[in-house]
Amino acid sequence: MTHFDIEFAAVTDIGKIREKNEDNVLISSDLGIGIVADGMGGHSAGEIASSIAVSVLAETIRKINTGKLQIPTTFLPKLSVVERKILLAANLANAAIYSTAQSADNYRMMGTTLTGVLIENDCATAVHVGDSRLYLLRNNKIIQITTDHSLAMEHIRRGLLTKAEADHSKIQNILTRAMGIKKNIEFDLLRFPVQVGDILLLCSDGLYKGLNETQIGNLLRSGRNLPLVKLCKQLVHKSNDGDGQDNISCVLLKILPKQKLTLKQRIKSLFKK
Repeated sequence: MTHFDIEFAAVTDIGKIREKNEDNVLISSDLGIGIVADGMGGHSAGEIASSIAVSVLAETIRKINTGKLQIPTTFLPKLSVVERKILLAANLANAAIYSTAQSADNYRMMGTTLTGVLIENDCATAVHVGDSRLYLLRNNKIIQITTDHSLAMEHIRRGLLTKAEADHSKIQNILTRAMGIKKNIEFDLLRFPVQVGDILLLCSDGLYKGLNETQIGNLLRSGRNLPLVKLCKQLVHKSNDGDGQDNISCVLLKILPKQKLTLKQRIKSLFKK
């Protein structure tokens, strides 16, 4: 149950030079989720890995919500139900990718990033691995919520590179963690309250290669009154102009005031149940 409405939009683009799009995105207003996954691996393996990631994550959450799947009582019992739900879904998605990777030689090296956010009980709960990102625009300030699991980020932490240097470094694309590479992996779990006016942006690295954080923040601020899908397309288009060397994916969630239903809408909603 939430005390506000959520608007969703998603756009993914092949970019200027890639032969195929290995990114996958998913939004679901009934589940309250947005997901971005950036696949990697030869042949069509990256595309398959990212597709499994988004579909299994969403389908598992749906099954838990409808009572078709129970969260095992032994699974991380100290966490909240929402945290356990999204982490179980992410673990099952990783197991599905790993199993597929072992099934054929041309899938052996496939993997994917994953950044997914679930909005429930007036909170955002995010699961994250790799270098896709989650940003939050609140009170006109942009904050990067996730931390990249990349060699470049390790170098920043150790003081070997500045963030500006890392953005243009050759090691930028080397991941230290991703789905599908191991049977069991560690996901970052992030949880924070959301409020009316917040805009959440999930994106693959293709987006922030073409736009820096300041530019992303400026576009979100200046376009906050646009239809959300138009703002999504604008971000992808501007990023493509700035770089375009990779696939570009963008998912936006906007927190809106709860709309009061008319009598007609209330009657209609009763028959939906």
